[in-house]
Amino acid sequence: MHVTVKASLILAGLVALLSAVVYLSGLHKNFAAGQTVFLAGAIAINVAVVYAALAATAAETGYGGQVLNAAAIGLLGGALVVLVSWLMLAAVFPNALDEVRQGAIDFMEASGMPDEQKQQQLEQIRNATPWSQSLPGGIGTFATSLVAGLVIAAFKRRK
Repeated sequence: MHVTVKASLILAGLVALLSAVVYLSGLHKNFAAGQTVFLAGAIAINVAVVYAALAATAAETGYGGQVLNAAAIGLLGGALVVLVSWLMLAAVFPNALDEVRQGAIDFMEASGMPDEQKQQQLEQIRNATPWSQSLPGGIGTFATSLVAGLVIAAFKRRK
């Protein structure tokens, strides 16, 4: 199996595991803490997986190839993250989105932000679906993989 495919599968699997931990622990009900822990964890996983994959291909791949490897990991891994996230919200933890939504509403109401801004945010939260919550994860996975690859490839490449 090619390193980028393997890395993409590992990336999606670890993000799914992180999601399960957040949902099972109930952390998703606390909007600020749940979002922070999940995003920080997902970004750390993403960077670590890209680093490991680029380290494995460094001996035979130059800078451009390494950046392409990172982009491929982000593209395939991002698509898998969208799928896994959707499955988690739609099938494995079907009540989680309602709980996230309620936590976000509670957070917004207690935040002290202007009513107009609060209402705008609350409207977006109320309209959230498993798909609308999963898609940004795929986009973020691609962006993180690409940015990490641009930096890591400068050090982990054929010289």
